[in-house]
Amino acid sequence: MLFLFVILAFSVTNAYLEDSWAMFSSERPLGPKCVEIPSNLSICTGIEYTQMRLPNYLEHETVSEAVHASKDWESLLRLNCHPDTQRFLCSLFAPVCLMQMDRAILPCKSLCMAVKQGCENRMANYGFPWPEMLSCEKFVDDDMCIKPVQPAKETSEIRLSAESTGCPCNISTKVKNEKFVVMASRQSDGNYLANLVLPWKKDKNFKRAVHQFQRLNCQSLGREIRESASKRPHYYEMRRHNTGRYQLF
Repeated sequence: MLFLFVILAFSVTNAYLEDSWAMFSSERPLGPKCVEIPSNLSICTGIEYTQMRLPNYLEHETVSEAVHASKDWESLLRLNCHPDTQRFLCSLFAPVCLMQMDRAILPCKSLCMAVKQGCENRMANYGFPWPEMLSCEKFVDDDMCIKPVQPAKETSEIRLSAESTGCPCNISTKVKNEKFVVMASRQSDGNYLANLVLPWKKDKNFKRAVHQFQRLNCQSLGREIRESASKRPHYYEMRRHNTGRYQLF
């Protein structure tokens, strides 16, 4: 009787271990492998390749891990803060897979810098700093990295002087290093024409207005206006009838 019980217990334990190992090993790769990019990895929808390498740069060993972690970055993609944001994120979560390569193809440092330059301030507006895990110092520029389509723009400092004879605005500064908000349009010669200059104010309404302007995406603004108009044609027609012209607000 005791012998039969031991055999039965061993059989159950052995079956459990086999099932557990099968579940564990079915999804976790023993080494790098190529898998199809799943449709629910939404940050990479429409990317120009179809297979991703696992484990990825972020050490996700399974597709489900990569998909779950990517959900936190969908909001960054929706900000439209840089044309190469998707390219950069996918090179981390779903890197292109070439089995003939013995190493992963990582984003170039220039790609990271371009996206960081476009998105860091937008992220800060929502209280999120650029994460250390995406530090651009971790990447290099070589012949085997994902390059940016849109390179980082050179930063330049613009100074306004109230003492200049060409300045039509009377700007009086009572405080040293006083801050201003300047709205300007870029001219064909590369110079900027200031349309509005306001002293910086520390009140909620002023900051809210600044944040609204920072969230504007000029590339998609026209499309958003057209979509809004198509959803409410009667409203826009009524505004045109009452005012003689179309108004956005």
